[in-house]
Amino acid sequence: MKTSILLAAFLGLRVAAEGVLPKGADGRPLNLDFEAGNLSGWTAEGNAFTGQPVEGDMVAKRRGDMRSDHQGRFWIGGFERLGDAGRGTLTSEPFVATHRWASFRIAGGPWPDTRVELLDAEGGEVFFKASGLETENLRPVVVDLSARQGRRIRVRLVDDNGGHWGHLNFDDFRLHADRPQLAGEITQAELRRRQPPPADEVLFAGLSAQDAAAKASMPPDFRMHVFASEPDIVQPIAFCEDDRGRIWVAEGLAYPRRRGNPPAAGGGAVGPDGRPSPDQLKDIFGGPDRILVFEDTDGDHRADKKTVFLEGLNLVSGLEVGHGGVWIGAAPYLLFVPLAEGDTPRPAGDPRILLDGWDYKADTHETLNTFTWGPDGWLYGCHGVFCPSLVGRPGTPVEERQWMDAGVWRYHPVRHRFEVFTEGGSNPWGIDFDEQGELWAEMCVVPHLFHMIPGARITRQGGQHFAVGREEIGRNRAHRQTIAGLPKV
Repeated sequence: MKTSILLAAFLGLRVAAEGVLPKGADGRPLNLDFEAGNLSGWTAEGNAFTGQPVEGDMVAKRRGDMRSDHQGRFWIGGFERLGDAGRGTLTSEPFVATHRWASFRIAGGPWPDTRVELLDAEGGEVFFKASGLETENLRPVVVDLSARQGRRIRVRLVDDNGGHWGHLNFDDFRLHADRPQLAGEITQAELRRRQPPPADEVLFAGLSAQDAAAKASMPPDFRMHVFASEPDIVQPIAFCEDDRGRIWVAEGLAYPRRRGNPPAAGGGAVGPDGRPSPDQLKDIFGGPDRILVFEDTDGDHRADKKTVFLEGLNLVSGLEVGHGGVWIGAAPYLLFVPLAEGDTPRPAGDPRILLDGWDYKADTHETLNTFTWGPDGWLYGCHGVFCPSLVGRPGTPVEERQWMDAGVWRYHPVRHRFEVFTEGGSNPWGIDFDEQGELWAEMCVVPHLFHMIPGARITRQGGQHFAVGREEIGRNRAHRQTIAGLPKV
């Protein structure tokens, strides 16, 4: 008898914790946990939830630091089909709030426009909303429905953000008679604390390029002209000027993901002069990126001539012109394309691979960028802190390659020598030389402006310094082996 009472009490507690699925007008449980393996009972608008739900822990398969923590087999994984690009809504059919409490699991972007809403089914009033906490791990949220109990409500998933963490994860909406105690619950206080501040109101948002230039405030004796703008140029990621005053621009359309993987790790098939193999050449031109050249031929400060120099490039991030050609950063490669003589900018041959091993899998916005000629004749560039690279000439063994993950590097265009100039920083995108020939760089996160002294070590956002001495080389050996996909020694 006592055993039966204890078992019944245990089962009662378990049901209270797990809750029940809401029922539709026909009395059947609704597909609010997606265990039907489809979106039956939901109405989708836009493309954010195309191909949903997903099955199994797809998060753990693509990254080692997070899991999906979903319930059952199926769940809404906003990133898993379209990345952050999709936008749209997913709305459940109406149901009666038969219990006082509800719960669901949420993850994804922390933004107001990546959210779960509960709304009144009759008037459409949104009475509860929550966003993720910039993690893929689904965590439960508990909602008090006492003010809505007995009324018809809906669940709506909203993804109206195509940027960083612009996606929403969701699973397992349940009703509960008593307030459930759920492991890992996101409290209301935590939701309020983690809510980002309201977006800045940009006074002149939405203006055309010409109107924006006209509205801009300038120092005395300065004037602003629109040289080139959309639709003549889209998604520019790097630019430089040549000795004729022409502006070279790289359109980074592949970002943030490189198209495909490079063949033959280490580039052993590259010829002695850096000429790529047929497979490597196909890989170099395996993307959507372009290099354009703009020219003002009549002196009115606006480009009236546009030339496509190269197209089909892959994850371009750096660009400079000099020494008879064009220098292109497109991880994992540092490329040189010879420039034909004449007034029309065009290649004089295939790209040559000068260096490889630049990281193209981690934070691709941080890899080789901001190419600048120094007064000493070297080509300078930046590299961020969270995309560790093993740089060397094609075919160089792993143990002989230069570790590079945060700082400024330089490359000699004649002697073909690569070296670390200054270590440290975070994610530098911007370097320049002053009238004394001193190098300055701007950073994010850490203090923002640094004098980049040769051989110096400046504040790092994370990790350890890497360039000097056997101890540091040894400390990074395990990392080198991991990045190269080799057994650790």
